Amino acid sequence: MVWLRPGERQPPRILILGGGFAGIYTAYELQRRVRRNPVEIAIVNRENFFVFYPLLPEIISGSIAVEAILNPIRLVVPGATLYVGEVTDIDLAARRVTILHGLYQHQQSPRSLYYDHLVLALGGVPATFGIPGLAEYAFDVQRLSNAFALRNHLIDVLEQADIETDPLEKRRLLTVVVIGGGATGVEVASEVWSLFRDAVRYYRHVEPDDFRVVVVQAASRLIPEFPAELGDYAARVLRTRGVEVLLGRRVVRVEPEHVELDDGSIIAAHTIIGSVGVQPNPLVGNLGVGLDPRGRIVVDQFLRVPGYDNVWALGDNALTIDPETGEPYPQTAQHAVQEAKVVARNIVATLRGRPLRPMRYRARGMLVSLGRRSAAASIRGWTFSGFFAWWLWRTYYLSKLPRWERRLRVAFDWTLDLFFPPELVQLKVGQPAPAARRLVRTALRRGMP
Repeated sequence: MVWLRPGERQPPRILILGGGFAGIYTAYELQRRVRRNPVEIAIVNRENFFVFYPLLPEIISGSIAVEAILNPIRLVVPGATLYVGEVTDIDLAARRVTILHGLYQHQQSPRSLYYDHLVLALGGVPATFGIPGLAEYAFDVQRLSNAFALRNHLIDVLEQADIETDPLEKRRLLTVVVIGGGATGVEVASEVWSLFRDAVRYYRHVEPDDFRVVVVQAASRLIPEFPAELGDYAARVLRTRGVEVLLGRRVVRVEPEHVELDDGSIIAAHTIIGSVGVQPNPLVGNLGVGLDPRGRIVVDQFLRVPGYDNVWALGDNALTIDPETGEPYPQTAQHAVQEAKVVARNIVATLRGRPLRPMRYRARGMLVSLGRRSAAASIRGWTFSGFFAWWLWRTYYLSKLPRWERRLRVAFDWTLDLFFPPELVQLKVGQPAPAARRLVRTALRRGMP
């Protein structure tokens, strides 16, 4: 498909930037609503697949295979054209988006895509909140490649620790610090603990007491977005397993081999994981539109960007106010899906000259997995914990996976996990892990060859 300038070709062209929950569900809903209308839908995304992020932490422990949470975008929204590439520039005045297309982008010439309607669903990037060294030396789990690299890294430290004769070095190798005690941080810490727990039987010179998993949370309790009793429950479960939970403590600096807390204490660790949230995509800041203090686009009640009747924003890059509470809608997958439905409905209404519908949504509930058949859930004012909450967690997310083929694959992986431990296979592929970069920089700093 060749995309020309606006007005040079019909039917209307709808360009969606981003292949996460917000972007994919916008495309899916548009495809469903315009089956009988000549509308062109296109998606720009870094990869040709959609990642079901709620199950991403389970990649770390090996509870499910990596490919189980991936859905080819062409199968989810077969009616859309996919551009696998990186967005480099957005010109709202010219209705033009510039991308670098293909795997070897440095060898490609920029490509311009013109649109009649633009959907900004770029997703966020890992936040650092100004913590020195966090971006350079810590793993983040906002992308599939990073979660995959983290699993490989954890298996690598087990291999190193099994032959390490220095007790202090072995302790450092097997110490993991998770910065941030929100839902993602708690799930990641739980899966790291599960990986170590399942693996220890296969390493002759590693004992359970050699492991140390630490969660550092600046707030006074874990998972602040949950009711207080569930945050307390999560802390009790983690502490019972041996995970250290430090509440009301902040990390002020991340170094290659340790983290420094606000009270001056030092935690030596070979693995540091950042989970302090996300911030808007840097491209948003160059659009010349109204932003809130956190850098999100301030949209109207219909999710339009003020001043542009054909530009829509949602997800991590948009500030959407709940009219009932006056507070922003939370940046979660379930809200992104609902926003996507509103955007798709309003684009179609605009094309047909019909009234727009404002964003209205009440959260159905919140779920967080604690690993090993335990979870915490808050559903419409009711709270659950333990095995039943874990069953709810798995049942809900299994039902939300796109395509029955993927649901069956995940269900099969979960069934196998009940009877067989995950395989400790290390695949040295992809981008280098932060730990590898830390060791190189440490060696250079010490003057080693």
